[in-house]
Amino acid sequence: MKQAPVFPIPVILGQTTHGEQPWYAEPQEPIEGIGDILLVASGKGGVGKSTVTVNLACALNRLGKRVGILDADLYGPSITRMLGTDCELPVNDEGRTMPAHNHGVWAASIGNVLPPEAGLVWKGPLVAQTLVQMFRELAWPALDILLVDMPPGTGDVALTILEQIPISGALLVTTPQQMSTADAVRGVALLHDLDIPVFGLIENMDGYICPCCGEVESLFPSGAAADLAARKHVKHLGGIPLDPAGQACADRGEPMVVSHPEGAMAQAFARLARETEDALRREREFRRRDADDQVRAAHEQFWENLLDD
Repeated sequence: MKQAPVFPIPVILGQTTHGEQPWYAEPQEPIEGIGDILLVASGKGGVGKSTVTVNLACALNRLGKRVGILDADLYGPSITRMLGTDCELPVNDEGRTMPAHNHGVWAASIGNVLPPEAGLVWKGPLVAQTLVQMFRELAWPALDILLVDMPPGTGDVALTILEQIPISGALLVTTPQQMSTADAVRGVALLHDLDIPVFGLIENMDGYICPCCGEVESLFPSGAAADLAARKHVKHLGGIPLDPAGQACADRGEPMVVSHPEGAMAQAFARLARETEDALRREREFRRRDADDQVRAAHEQFWENLLDD
């Protein structure tokens, strides 16, 4: 049985665990030591979003990036099992709780502080405040990229993160079925409404790797994800094949990128990591240009002149 949570979790009715008034971070205030925060989101559950998050983190680490994962799916956490970090979170010399570490990736989840059989019976305000504390009160090490494993849908958790945390961009995960891509449309719409860049659409389980011959066969009719990406003007980042060995590896806490680095699934994540790294680089360059008053004024004048013509 796990001990009580070691990072501060508030209680409802406006009090923290220490009897203090609730604290809320200023919107978009940077998080010290963290370069880019990247959401891994989906329109619905069951599309393999956590699998994508864990393997992408390991692939980015192989590119030399310092990577962390924050499991924002408080009601259905799975990062601890998939990354092999099912342990109590350590505490540093200053008494601050640190994320766990495995396979070169730092990670924190509500699964680190609650027993796996425990159901989370929390209302929205408590969930929102806990999420902000996980971002801002944990002693995260210096990170190039913090991946956020989002819960499915567009509810309170997603809105809390989008409103209070400085997000660099997002990746959307779907499967080839039209039912899944139809739900992904809502995710794209929410992110675009809040001016969050969508770096691309990942088509998970787009094929099945035969355990006998190693060939990839289609599981579903293809084309729905690519059509959605074109219709919503986001990049189609390609597919991730389903490897039968993936389930056993996930249960052991060994991502496929680590356990089968030469396999087709790991190679797909390596390509995705390079695409992600490039997208984040372009976004940083854009933010630097946008922060320059002269450059921004010249850009606005260009569009005014174009419209006048």
